[in-house]
Amino acid sequence: MYTDHYEQYLNIPYVKLHFTACIAQDCRLPRNKASALRGGVGQMMILQNCILPSASRTDEDCRRCSCSEECLVQRFLYTPMSVQPSFSADKLSMGYLFECENYYEEFAEGDTFEFQVILLGKSRVYLNLLLQAVWALGQHGLGKDKGRFYVVGIRNSKREDILCEDGGGMQIRKDRCVSETFVGYARFRMKQLQKNGCRSVMKFQTETDIRFRKQRMEEFNMQAIVESLARRIYLFNCFEGTEMDLDLFIEEMTQELPRICYQDVSRIQVRRFSSRQMSSMKLGGIKGEVWLDEIPEQLLPWLLAGEVMHIGKNTSFGFGRYRVF
Repeated sequence: MYTDHYEQYLNIPYVKLHFTACIAQDCRLPRNKASALRGGVGQMMILQNCILPSASRTDEDCRRCSCSEECLVQRFLYTPMSVQPSFSADKLSMGYLFECENYYEEFAEGDTFEFQVILLGKSRVYLNLLLQAVWALGQHGLGKDKGRFYVVGIRNSKREDILCEDGGGMQIRKDRCVSETFVGYARFRMKQLQKNGCRSVMKFQTETDIRFRKQRMEEFNMQAIVESLARRIYLFNCFEGTEMDLDLFIEEMTQELPRICYQDVSRIQVRRFSSRQMSSMKLGGIKGEVWLDEIPEQLLPWLLAGEVMHIGKNTSFGFGRYRVF
């Protein structure tokens, strides 16, 4: 029913922005920059848009605020689902992903680092809100040491410059902020693998936190991976307003799974500090590589689409990113 029509259920639009940031002064940046960028952007959005006078707002203030349903910040961070998911009544952060695989901490003035932000589905309308917050975060500083930076380049997936200079200064070329789709990405990657030869290796590039049968996955398990991917695809369809039967979808997705021949796995723990909650928390997951006997043809486009959408928990902080080789 579903797996025969991946074009329909992967027809989810997104915009991926590739940022280049230049360090303004010698500083120390957080090791996990995706998490710090996600938290810092949210903080800047609140400072720029919240109607409350206090600069030290908390999550509790947001929950009690009579304007929360119309708040731009809440709509970006927790964009409402068009279809209510069958297994969750909580607010979900489905509209964006932050990626940064630069783990250096010591930076000198003039050094650069790159990061990516993906705006998914209807959250693409918040492009300007995001760009303003990233600029403000650079002025404010990243992490507890307030490492300042400025954006010197923004590119799309075709490596075209989005940030361009004209007579009035730096401008955003919206004609280059074109939407892609999961299905389009999957087709592109299938052609790549056909040309280069698919070796059936999955490399998990960032911490991946998957709960399988109420237990945190301690080593890679294809049943857990594919079920997590199926739930993620289901949620994106709920986000965009397409109804699906999750149980049936998982059943179809897991009918034929590749066998794990060998895996190299390491357990990673990340400490994240929340400026809004004024507390630190420990996030964890596993990284590594999985060698498979052969990925079934029916499953391949779904797995390739998962390279963009990430899987598991804490995806908005950059967790759950993998690539098929």
